[in-house]
Amino acid sequence: PAMVLHEAAIQRNKRCLLAYHAYRIEKLKGLRWDTSAALPPHVRSLLSEAEIDFYTQYDKLIARFNSSLGERNNGVLDLNSFMQPPEEDLVEVRVVQSGLGTIVTDQFGEVSLELGTTHFLSRGDVEHLIRQGALQQLDGEETF
Repeated sequence: PAMVLHEAAIQRNKRCLLAYHAYRIEKLKGLRWDTSAALPPHVRSLLSEAEIDFYTQYDKLIARFNSSLGERNNGVLDLNSFMQPPEEDLVEVRVVQSGLGTIVTDQFGEVSLELGTTHFLSRGDVEHLIRQGALQQLDGEETF
């Protein structure tokens, strides 16, 4: 009886650890889709080396798959874009991270992204920066 109880406790602990590991892996996968490959520094400090390695390999896998889709569809399909269709093509954004420099947009040419400035830009040009947290999308009700 004692050996059976001991074995059952070991199996239960093993199941709990595997469930916890699977939960963390799913969180890392979700983080990759939310941030479009940029692992935030505050999150990186909370991960083990194996989890960072998993995240890096998962990112490479998605990037490779995404580029193969782009080749087959003339670059039209991007898995990192928002899953819901945008309500409007142009968005108002505020720069919340310094050091972004200048971006070149299809519609507005060169735009200098200096900390604290706001811009009205095409969603496609800045959505990756919004996902990374470098730009904050404004809904028109914020105070300056």
